[in-house]
Amino acid sequence: MSDLTPFDEYPLDAFDQITSRVRMLTPLTALFEQAEEELKATHPEGFTPEDIGRLAWELLPEQERDQAFAELLYTYWEAFEADRETWARHEAGGQR
Repeated sequence: MSDLTPFDEYPLDAFDQITSRVRMLTPLTALFEQAEEELKATHPEGFTPEDIGRLAWELLPEQERDQAFAELLYTYWEAFEADRETWARHEAGGQR
């Protein structure tokens, strides 16, 4: 088995090095931010993350929804795995 990492095998060029630090903006991400701003303006008494998500989904063009749904699933799975790893470290005597 090789000790090479994908970064060794496929080194990043200057463009990739710069853009790898730039936050990826998707239609769903942009609309989550827009929904949050709208809710801050229209509901100063407060709102929930679900309110933001539902409004963002309503604002999302129909043709973007399949991609956005996949993004939501992957994002949920990443959070689920991160939480699982955190709990495993905690149970092994580490900090949460």
